[in-house]
Amino acid sequence: MTGRERPRGGEGRAQGALALALLLWALSFPATHVALSAYAPQHLALARYILATLALLGYCVVVRAPLPRRADLPRLVLTGLLCGTGYQLGFNFGMRTVSSGPAAVLVDTVPIFAALFGFLFLRERLGAWALGGIALGFAGTVLIASGEAGAAGFAFEPGAGYLLLAALAFSLGAVVQKPLLARLPAIPVTAYYFLAATLGLCGFSTGLPASIAAAPAAANWALLFLALFPAALAFAFWSYALARLPVAQVSSALYLVPVLTFPIAWIWLGEVPSALSFGGGTLALAGVLLVQFKGAA
Repeated sequence: MTGRERPRGGEGRAQGALALALLLWALSFPATHVALSAYAPQHLALARYILATLALLGYCVVVRAPLPRRADLPRLVLTGLLCGTGYQLGFNFGMRTVSSGPAAVLVDTVPIFAALFGFLFLRERLGAWALGGIALGFAGTVLIASGEAGAAGFAFEPGAGYLLLAALAFSLGAVVQKPLLARLPAIPVTAYYFLAATLGLCGFSTGLPASIAAAPAAANWALLFLALFPAALAFAFWSYALARLPVAQVSSALYLVPVLTFPIAWIWLGEVPSALSFGGGTLALAGVLLVQFKGAA
């Protein structure tokens, strides 16, 4: 067996953990719509990260996770501001107007941005398949934005722009975060950058207690679910799977999230995307898959 940290045993449990992480992330899209019915996007982001950070830091205390070095702090802070603060604000503002399934596809464009950053900043080669995938992904996102606008012609839905900015922030944050994972376990890294993200969101704390008190029970339950499950628990499942399965297998499984989100949102919220949005989602996913699996061809 090649690879330095993947044990042979427990593959079935690892696959189960991965499946649960994907399901929780798919559920986060309709749950966010429920929470946003009562919370402003910035309040939802802050409340979610406070709860998730407390849960993750509590885990780190229990397992006596290693602390970061002082030299790690700038990278952790920048990761938190990108993967946490920037991503969550873009995600929540975008989810106000974009339905769950198309939103999941837009967020899943992260590999396209990562390929572009690799080309621009790391001098990684982009093959013909990758270029075709980027073009397909771009065409798909334009169709989604137009379909979600609900207007004749190609009117652009601004919420789609927010979601693409969220994917962009997450892509940059992943590049910044990667060296940390070579030295620290994934869950402590997540906990520490969640803390930085929470501090970055604290500027939006004005009015949050009143929002929590005024929110209906359904919105508060959705907030609690988003914090503890798609945020804290799903990352724990993801880390468990990543330690026991090949990286390519775990990463490629992310493309199932939009596939799961479409039926979940249909059953839970009655969201039926327009034909334009559905077609755009198919194109965007095809583009992402080409970039991921044929990028070097």
